[in-house]
Amino acid sequence: MRQHLSLAFLMGFAVVSGQVEAADPAWNYTDQNWGALTSSATPPPSNYPYAECTIGTTQTPVDIGTTKTERILNGLTVNWQPFPGDYFNTGYGIQVQPYAGDLNAGTLKIGKDSYDLIQLHVHEPAEHAVNGALYSAEMHFVHARVDGRLAVLGVFVTLANASNSEFQKILDNMPNTPGVKTHNKSSVVINLKKLLPTGNGRFFTYSGSLTTPPCSAGVGWYIYETPLAISPGQYDQLKSFYFGNNRQLQPLNTRTLVKNK
Repeated sequence: MRQHLSLAFLMGFAVVSGQVEAADPAWNYTDQNWGALTSSATPPPSNYPYAECTIGTTQTPVDIGTTKTERILNGLTVNWQPFPGDYFNTGYGIQVQPYAGDLNAGTLKIGKDSYDLIQLHVHEPAEHAVNGALYSAEMHFVHARVDGRLAVLGVFVTLANASNSEFQKILDNMPNTPGVKTHNKSSVVINLKKLLPTGNGRFFTYSGSLTTPPCSAGVGWYIYETPLAISPGQYDQLKSFYFGNNRQLQPLNTRTLVKNK
């Protein structure tokens, strides 16, 4: 039987959505020179807790422009389950995670490897670009393997006449206290599968990092080509929580973006 991750293990990944330890320096999206921020709790030369944000060579997000198309053997299988949500305003964005740390929310299988679903959070506008253009928003479904390796499934968000009922559920249950960490540990069940786009299943993949401090590398990124549609009204409601909470584009350097056939 597959063992689920513990609550303590979950808390170790709080940085994925913008949370950091109290001793770490405050950061924001207006000034993204995060690598220059220093911590008074750590003596030099280790007092730059976000140095990877500046000196890292495999940072995220990137522009999905020129890609290499090939058959990817390690395909994606989404095995998520509905769960009672903790609707969490992190102070940097809106996030949904399993209630009370219960990680029985299903998995993402990449080839033979299984990653537990930890949480979903949203950026406005999108973080990844497509030939220089940004979608209206981007959802990040964060997963962790038992050894700690992270895999993020990204879904672009576009605008259409039809609304998405599951996205509306997130908006309606999210505490609207921008800049303040606030939980709503409700019994409202969320089905994140309803936030996946319909399409040909094509995705882009590359090795990257967290998009918030400390910008840790070694994150596997998988981004669906087809976006999810929400209504203009839902988009306006999203922006009532946060807007402009996207990291600037990072150089691809020697990495190769691959799209599956």
